[in-house]
Amino acid sequence: LYFSRQHASEPALLQSGLPPLIWPRKEEMVVSLHSSFRITCRGQEELSWSTPIHIDEPMSKDKKGLYVSTLTIDNASAIHTGEYTCSYNNGNQTDEAYIYIYVPDPDAPFVPSLFPFINHVLTNHDGMEVPCLVSDPSANVTLILVETQQPVPAHYDSKRGFLGLFTAGTYVCRAIVNGEEHESEEYIVHGWVGSSELHIDLKAEKKALLVGQTITVNCVAKGSEMLEDHWKYPGKLVRQFMKTVKENKRDQEIHYTLTVPNATTKDSGIYTCSITDIMSIESQTKELVIAVYEKEFVSVFPAFAPVETAKLDEVRDFRVDIVALPAPKITWLKDGVVLGDVSAEIATSLRTINETRYQSTLTLIRAKGEDSGNYTVRAEIANQSASHSFSLQVKVPAVIVDMMDLHHGSAAGQAAVCIAGGSPVPEVEWYICNNIKHCANDSSQWSPLQTNTTGITVDSHIDQDNQLESQVIFGHLDNTLAVRCVARNDMAVVSREVKLVSNGPHSKLTVAAAVLVLLVVVIISLIVLVIVWKQKPRYEIRWRVIESVSPDGHEYIYVDPMQLPYDSRWEFQRDGLVLGRILGSGAFGKVVEGTAYGLSRSQPVMKVAVKMLKPTARSSEKQALMSELKIMTHLGPHLNIVNLLGACTKSGPIYIITEYCFYGDLVNYLHKNRDNFLSRHPEKAKKDLDIFGINPADESSRSYVILSFEEKGDYMDMKQADTMQYVPMLERNEASKYLSLQRHDYDHPPSHTHTNESEVEKLLSDDSEGLTTMDLLSFSFQVARGMEFLACKNCVHRDLAARNVLLSQGKIVKICDFGLARDIMHDNNYVSKGSTFLPVKWMAPESIFDNLYTTLSDVWSYGILLWEIFSLGGTPYPGMVVDSSFYNKIKSGYRMAKPEHASSNIYELMGKCWNNEPEKRPSFHSLSESVANLLPSGYKRSYERVNSNFLKSDHPAVTRVQCVESDDSYLGVAYKNQGKMRERESGFDEQRLSSDSGYIIPLPDLDPLSDEEYTKRNRHSSQTSEESAIETGSSSSTLPKREGETLEDITLLDEMCLDSGDLVEDSFL
Repeated sequence: LYFSRQHASEPALLQSGLPPLIWPRKEEMVVSLHSSFRITCRGQEELSWSTPIHIDEPMSKDKKGLYVSTLTIDNASAIHTGEYTCSYNNGNQTDEAYIYIYVPDPDAPFVPSLFPFINHVLTNHDGMEVPCLVSDPSANVTLILVETQQPVPAHYDSKRGFLGLFTAGTYVCRAIVNGEEHESEEYIVHGWVGSSELHIDLKAEKKALLVGQTITVNCVAKGSEMLEDHWKYPGKLVRQFMKTVKENKRDQEIHYTLTVPNATTKDSGIYTCSITDIMSIESQTKELVIAVYEKEFVSVFPAFAPVETAKLDEVRDFRVDIVALPAPKITWLKDGVVLGDVSAEIATSLRTINETRYQSTLTLIRAKGEDSGNYTVRAEIANQSASHSFSLQVKVPAVIVDMMDLHHGSAAGQAAVCIAGGSPVPEVEWYICNNIKHCANDSSQWSPLQTNTTGITVDSHIDQDNQLESQVIFGHLDNTLAVRCVARNDMAVVSREVKLVSNGPHSKLTVAAAVLVLLVVVIISLIVLVIVWKQKPRYEIRWRVIESVSPDGHEYIYVDPMQLPYDSRWEFQRDGLVLGRILGSGAFGKVVEGTAYGLSRSQPVMKVAVKMLKPTARSSEKQALMSELKIMTHLGPHLNIVNLLGACTKSGPIYIITEYCFYGDLVNYLHKNRDNFLSRHPEKAKKDLDIFGINPADESSRSYVILSFEEKGDYMDMKQADTMQYVPMLERNEASKYLSLQRHDYDHPPSHTHTNESEVEKLLSDDSEGLTTMDLLSFSFQVARGMEFLACKNCVHRDLAARNVLLSQGKIVKICDFGLARDIMHDNNYVSKGSTFLPVKWMAPESIFDNLYTTLSDVWSYGILLWEIFSLGGTPYPGMVVDSSFYNKIKSGYRMAKPEHASSNIYELMGKCWNNEPEKRPSFHSLSESVANLLPSGYKRSYERVNSNFLKSDHPAVTRVQCVESDDSYLGVAYKNQGKMRERESGFDEQRLSSDSGYIIPLPDLDPLSDEEYTKRNRHSSQTSEESAIETGSSSSTLPKREGETLEDITLLDEMCLDSGDLVEDSFL
């Protein structure tokens, strides 16, 4: 490139005031490849050039008042294609001249861009340019959208590129030259206006990989429309990796992805992404570390000692850290057996820290003596495994199992044997007392036994039950003495005494006196045994049905369940029932898993739970089980109670067939999900779940509900009973015995797809990974609805607690009475009072002190149940022992503090339930409405739809009640005012629940009864003494009648299944 002076052949002088002129006088000119060309510009002022590429401008020469500048280009190429502009130095853009030069190059049809960021095109609603310029004006150019590989219709100008309005995306220009296809560089059309701040995020699909896997790093930029990326990574100088750019139009993001195939260990290191905003020159950098390993590995690092101890009933966690790649399978074992098959009281969890680090936790929910043993955690990957073991000892307080004397009165010597148990095994010490008269009262009379004395031998050993058996032998006794055995370990010190009689001569009178005393003792013992036998706790159903109220409103009379009818249509053939494993056992009976054949038309094979008594059951207990059956037939079906499916009462023991529940009782469910509780951040909504969280397509999860002691649900402190012999069931034929259990949607809520139900779908989920506050509210609401149903049936529960609430599929709760299958004599929740055991901590004051049980005393228990739910399974009145101090606190108005997870609204409901005046407590209808107001707006509507579908289904409990209701002969016991009751039924039929069994409990005539009649009717009168009420556990109740309310009002409301608390402010019944 060079310039020269004016030649003679050049044009004439310019007129004054004209813009500069360019020679040749053409708008465009085509120049051959590798040739030379010259451009000359003349003007009246100093001149300057604007060219496609940067060149040194030639100097202007003054000649006869003119300024002349000439550009000469040798060896022209495609890069010289473009517009050449000559203008005055004064910057006036109107005073300029230009010419467009083409230099066609078959190998470079598109002119290379020398300007940065020209490949970014901003959105402009007036018009946009995709500046792909060609070196040959005759070239045929097409615009292609990269995402679809389809041509885009647009006007093409060889001097400017494609013109028009383009959607956001990546474009290329395609030209065909001499039959060959050429593409330009990519042009990015941005589809949004960037924000003021640049933000980038760097992520990798995997940060830990094995050799041969692919590294994928994604750099996401947000906040600007014109960005430039720059990468640094360990292998950048060795080999070129693949990079891609993709826009996310919806989120206004640009994704820059770096892919490294067939990774090696040399690719380990720091990966850095730098993003620069072209407009503001702002830059941000993010980095992450990626590790590539040669081979798989697994290691276990425990956070506990080789030997660990735990106290009885203590909750303990044992954590272990695992380092592994790929993700390992973690298994916990106890004494070589997988823990899931050993105990449901032990839970395990796994938390992922990063891609190579994990933490597994073993949790003892309530440590027991049988939990002692050797535990092993094992981490496994494809071809490797690592494990660690430790020994756990649960410390159990020392106890003396038995103490006896041997060879009593023998001349050959006497011995005392003491058998002590506990963990660790206790030590035994012996003491003697020679002064028999003062041994019991004066501890100073006792002295340690001197074992080195002649004639005294002590021998100790561990028996097969891991108990210490210690024996002291006295070769000769001159005098009668008392021997004390003291057993001690880290947890407790206990003692027991026995008297050893001297083996000297006795007179006949002494022998006769001894025989006489022995005879008296035997007679007294027999009397005591008879009394104790009569006072031995017997099985009775806790539920009571109110028959009537005395004319003065002060007495409640309960229905004798044996007077209730039992319809034979509830009878189920024994050969259609196959009994399985024992689910739970108590002092009086068992609950057994069973399979029923032919119980339902749509579900010929059904999983059920079967209640039964032990073979040693007394007639009174058999009568109590039959009473329970009759009350269940009277109540009828409801979504939130455990429903009766059938019964076997003939030709064998009584079996009550009920629904089967998968998740077990609410106490254990809350304990197991305590760590997963998410109070403020409910988990993400599950896809394709119905209102109660069940996947409609997953029919394998369907079953009827009651007791469950499987992996996910079992009952607290259930004891496995001894082997029992039952009446043999007829064997099914091979074709039907092993049929797969069919599933049905009796309790399967409908699915919802409306967007306004999404909150309900999030609330009610069958996934065990999370437990939310909304779940707790749902449990509370459903229990209130179930108790509202029992209340409208005049039924008093008397033992409402979380242990008597079961959880079925879809998180539907079911109220039940668990007395049959619970060992209440060894359950700390029940306190011995005379011949019965009472759940004192759940009882209302009037029930504790006045033996008064009504629906409103159940409301008090419901408040305690709320405390259990929102403390995630805590024991009420924590740390308080039921003694005289406890009773005094209840009398003085002591109430529990708000549990950790309860809101102020829920605690306010608890306070109302715990009102010392029963008539001021809310009804269950009011409670269910109050809880419903705290739930999402669509929850109650969805619940009613589920309940309606249940009552319209062919569920056995529903269909049998419908059959029973159609038979007038089932209308039970006649009462004096039955005609009056029928008149009232006709007026309030539509008020009754659709689940009513058809049996109506009428109240007595409004006419006053005589004193004699009243005395006969009041067969369950209440006791006025606080201590006698507690000691006898009587079922009678006494309540003051409300002022201004007649028995006719009470009867009227009872028939409507309404709580008068909704109508009269100070109502009671």
